[in-house]
Amino acid sequence: MQEGGDGRGWLSGRSGWHGGCLRTPAGRVPLRKKQRDVDERLRRITAKLARVPRLPARGRSFGEERHGFYLGPPLTERQVSAFEAQHGVRLPAAYRRFLTEVGHDGAGPHYGLLPLTDWNVDGSTATGHLARPFPVEPAVRVGQDWWQRLGRPRPPFSGTMAITSQGCSYLTALVVTGPARGRVVNIDLDPERELFFSPDTDFLAWYERWLDETADGLDTGGFSLSIPGTEPTLADTLTTSPDPELRIAAARTLRRRPYLAPTTRAVLRAAVASDPEPVVRASAITTLNVAPTDEDLRVLYQALADPAPAVREAAVRTLARRGTFWQAKARWLLRDEDPEVKKAALKALEDSQVLTEEDVLPLRDDSAASVRAAVISHLSPLDAPSAPATTRAALADPDSLPRVTAVAIGIRRRWLTETDLRAVEHDLDDQIRKRVTSALTRMTRRSAGSASPRTR
Repeated sequence: MQEGGDGRGWLSGRSGWHGGCLRTPAGRVPLRKKQRDVDERLRRITAKLARVPRLPARGRSFGEERHGFYLGPPLTERQVSAFEAQHGVRLPAAYRRFLTEVGHDGAGPHYGLLPLTDWNVDGSTATGHLARPFPVEPAVRVGQDWWQRLGRPRPPFSGTMAITSQGCSYLTALVVTGPARGRVVNIDLDPERELFFSPDTDFLAWYERWLDETADGLDTGGFSLSIPGTEPTLADTLTTSPDPELRIAAARTLRRRPYLAPTTRAVLRAAVASDPEPVVRASAITTLNVAPTDEDLRVLYQALADPAPAVREAAVRTLARRGTFWQAKARWLLRDEDPEVKKAALKALEDSQVLTEEDVLPLRDDSAASVRAAVISHLSPLDAPSAPATTRAALADPDSLPRVTAVAIGIRRRWLTETDLRAVEHDLDDQIRKRVTSALTRMTRRSAGSASPRTR
């Protein structure tokens, strides 16, 4: 078996055993040194597993109530070998040693490590699922079109095994076969969505980083999308890295820290003001929203006039409930050319309890269907006099989104009559037809009940 290669003995192109060493593209790593390194990492992890749960200021991991920081006993060599024989693979060495020497099923990121029996990422029953390579090359961010670029293979996650659940359709997986063998990757079971490789070199690095960040008091909710590093090194990455993806990840990781030094806040403000990439500026804005200073708020206010819509959107969302100084500018953004900015401004004003009917009504005829739908959603909690008529008028909207919104809110608020509902009973949108049919059935039953004579 060639550890560090593609995971199958007959693929020997990139790395393999040679003269007692592990050959890699960078040279030859002495086997004994590599084993000593893994020995030391396993000792550190074992010690931290015993110490971190008792630290008073440690971070709280969402989902930890599932595992209570308890890790199940190690698996036997026979159990692991039987699993490998069944699937025609050998597990990556770091993960394999963790299973046989430290433990399995329990304490870990998110909802905890899954048992080996829950390896199946997407429920595939295809023979040789784990032995078939996962063809994606490692990168911090692969892109949303990764599956399409590969020709939409089925099953999409061959060569990977689930190691944690992040909730909903999100999982953390370990690549067993393929060019990223041994790496941890964060996936959505919908392959049309983006996937993210953890920057950690292997399973042990990923697991130990989780323990270290928990010990440092970091919010572990964003662990899967973060990168390793101290606060100063992350601030330096945000300032100097030529890779925008790394700058985004640095800003996102800083967001998880319970406290940011004034020098770090200055770096974030500089990123908001001058980073050439809008998505980096937007990410820095969201991070500055954690206990912002007056100086931070001034920079966020200035970002409301940023030339990039994504930055304006992030800024107005961030300023919600932050006093009143930004509200006139937010109302100006209701006339923004970008529909997402308009919706963010509506939401920010609503969250601050200052949104008025006069703010909303001019957007009834907006060119964007999502904005027209938002008008109905925002008029309803205001109990605006125009809300019922606006909702009924939206039933004739040429786009289905405002119609769906109008039907849902109109039925719930009882603004729609039977005549209104009959008019859209045969709408092309399946969701509308189902809601209307259900509402008409309830109306018929109520009418029948009220017409029946009372009995003793």
